[in-house]
Amino acid sequence: MEKSTPILIFDRYKANIPKEQCKIIKEILKKYVLGIVISRSSGDVLYNFQVDPGIRVDLISQFIAALSLFGKENVGQINRIFIGGLNIELSIIQRNGLILTTFFRPNMVKNYLEEEAIKGLNLFYKKFKIPLEQKKSNQAIYESFDEEICHIITEYLRKIGVLKEKDLR
Repeated sequence: MEKSTPILIFDRYKANIPKEQCKIIKEILKKYVLGIVISRSSGDVLYNFQVDPGIRVDLISQFIAALSLFGKENVGQINRIFIGGLNIELSIIQRNGLILTTFFRPNMVKNYLEEEAIKGLNLFYKKFKIPLEQKKSNQAIYESFDEEICHIITEYLRKIGVLKEKDLR
């Protein structure tokens, strides 16, 4: 068994997982999850995990915030959006003045997506409750969430059956 050492994945994220396992997860992710953004309900991006650098998370989070406000006042909560030009879907979870948006391919299995997103947003709020209440928006404060998001993504990929137990050894 390969020794676990911190390695760099997706140009920023460090995880204490074997290098081979990381490569497998990275290849699987490219086919399914394109990014995860946590922002305030005002649209200010606090945290992002971006697999596809072509996605303008700052603009999309502002758009989602505006749509959420519009939806709340007019049509109800917006949970899912499809953007045909980019061939991506967005899953939107809102709690505690925060919005978690998952960017993914339309053909991705959506089972457990909401469950894992809620778990992720709850963990983020619990971990950063004080800086959130102090209205701190410096993204560097929230980068330590990388470890949790890697575990959540790994668990999700395992649940939908694209990451096998043998890949995790």
